[in-house]
Amino acid sequence: MREIRPYEHIVQYYETDQMKVAHHSNYIRWFEEARVDAFEQIGLGYKECEEKGVMSPVTSVTAKYKTSALFYDTVVISIKFVKYTGVRLYIEYEVKDKTTGTVRCTGQSEHCFISSTEGKIVSIAKSYPEMDAVIRQYVEDKKDD
Repeated sequence: MREIRPYEHIVQYYETDQMKVAHHSNYIRWFEEARVDAFEQIGLGYKECEEKGVMSPVTSVTAKYKTSALFYDTVVISIKFVKYTGVRLYIEYEVKDKTTGTVRCTGQSEHCFISSTEGKIVSIAKSYPEMDAVIRQYVEDKKDD
């Protein structure tokens, strides 16, 4: 198992307000960018999972804003899979300024897994054991439902 590499994002002009401060809603988007990148890194890219019939919607997301990111800053988003039940996955995020290391935002998201054909919740542990094995390698709390 290799470590998940943090994701980098350059704050774009359209993501800022008149004072060149990144709008708070963008942090949630950056969480998603980092999450999609992380899943690619571990071999479970969203496109491939969806082709297998599995989708992973966000069921909850929170963010705590610490300091402001500004236009053209590079932020580094680290993610950690903190809990996985076979049905739900919980992820933590930390957004830092690349140059100073200052924390800009922290957050969490919760996801379930659903069948893209039926729209029903699916147990990855039971229905997709190969995917389950990969996810479990990266999770701190490995308890089952």
